[in-house]
Amino acid sequence: MMAKGIGALVNILTAAASVLEKCGSYVLVAMMLLTTTDITLRRLFNSPFPFTYEIVEFMLVLVAYCYIPYATSLSRHVSMDTLTRRLPVTTRQRIVLIGDFLTVMLFGLISWQNVLQGINVMDQGATTGILHVPKYPFQFMVAFGSALACLVFLFRVLNNLLGGKAK
Repeated sequence: MMAKGIGALVNILTAAASVLEKCGSYVLVAMMLLTTTDITLRRLFNSPFPFTYEIVEFMLVLVAYCYIPYATSLSRHVSMDTLTRRLPVTTRQRIVLIGDFLTVMLFGLISWQNVLQGINVMDQGATTGILHVPKYPFQFMVAFGSALACLVFLFRVLNNLLGGKAK
């Protein structure tokens, strides 16, 4: 019964991560177009956009933290099993469980610290140098993406522990 509920939460979080991934894809395309336009203007007219570095820097944050929850929901993170594949199945499962627990803690810590940093940056009124874009929304995006990845990972681990079907 509980495994079904957790499985349903996993599906909801996976759907949210999928929506976030689509947003990240659009930002990635925009980043590519901006960079290509900037390079073209620099090479042909010696007149690049002065704000490209700032915008691309923020776009990269958005792309990364839109894709992390999605990759987590699909279990597509890079893993290395050179040593563990020779171990017994139960030992491997325990190692994965420890790694999963540490990953949940890490994403939770990243999220929590970025909320605190976002509040600090917002209180300071920090902006970019050229366009004067506030920096705090991007801190909160890191926090949101990390929190979503943390939840996706946590519920997938709980689902697997309670005997639910792994995705």
